[in-house]
Amino acid sequence: MIVSVAILSYLLHSHNAVLVDQQRQIHELNTKIEEKAKTVGLEVQEKCSKQAGEQYAENGWKKEPIASFTNHYNEKMNKCFMLIESTTPAKPSDGTFFNSKLLFDAFEGKSYGEYDWRSDKAKKYWEVAPINCKGTLLSGEEKTCHSLDEFNEIVKLYMQ
Repeated sequence: MIVSVAILSYLLHSHNAVLVDQQRQIHELNTKIEEKAKTVGLEVQEKCSKQAGEQYAENGWKKEPIASFTNHYNEKMNKCFMLIESTTPAKPSDGTFFNSKLLFDAFEGKSYGEYDWRSDKAKKYWEVAPINCKGTLLSGEEKTCHSLDEFNEIVKLYMQ
């Protein structure tokens, strides 16, 4: 009986040593995977940023006096989105201005949202409805929006 207990103790100790070694190996592999994912993620984000900058320049937005863009690589969708914002004086110059926002895929060029608004000298900005406000929901459904807040909710779907 003592021999059986000794053998079982030895087997239990050996089994525990194997488990500890396997846990260490799993931890090391998980660490390597996380490091690789971070590197790949940074590379993809950098590629997205570069493409967005090229699209901004190629489409003439750099020439606009008040225009800017932001970009975001959406990991879940595996797409690079960019949002261009532009403000220009109305023509003929009557003291009003246009504000435009465009949301699209920086690689495919597909539009996901448009917002156009013109100020009105006789009204407060919140009293003026957009001229054009629409976006594509994640379901693919086109949605007409009625305010900047509604447009920004559509933008959040892609730029988060």
